[in-house]
Amino acid sequence: MNPIRTRGRHRRPSLAQLEQASHKDAATIAAQADLIVDLRTQLGAALREAAAAGERARVAAGELAQLERAVETQAERIADLEHRLAVGVRAAHVIADTQPCPVLDGRFEHGPVRRLGASPLADTVETPRPDAAEEAA
Repeated sequence: MNPIRTRGRHRRPSLAQLEQASHKDAATIAAQADLIVDLRTQLGAALREAAAAGERARVAAGELAQLERAVETQAERIADLEHRLAVGVRAAHVIADTQPCPVLDGRFEHGPVRRLGASPLADTVETPRPDAAEEAA
């Protein structure tokens, strides 16, 4: 026996089978083409969203930097004001301790009135002497 003939003959597909496979392949190709169009549409939308998100992130980063600069400026102003306040309070005590008491004259009939312990930095409020009020009455 011939070993080739015992296996059987290889048959070629019939014309109907080829047409059926061709239609099946054409349908698969059309479905894949539709899928490609759909995926490209989705990719375009995703790229637009990514660009918009990138722009929003850039704007947010700019606003954050601006706010950080504003906070730093405010912190510097507060530190400067605290320093000025501390220096001013120390200076007021030094001036009050080293300056003589202010003399208010020309406002009362009985001569100048001394205010003991008054700071020259404070608003001066004149207080009449108690005996001057009794003499006027």
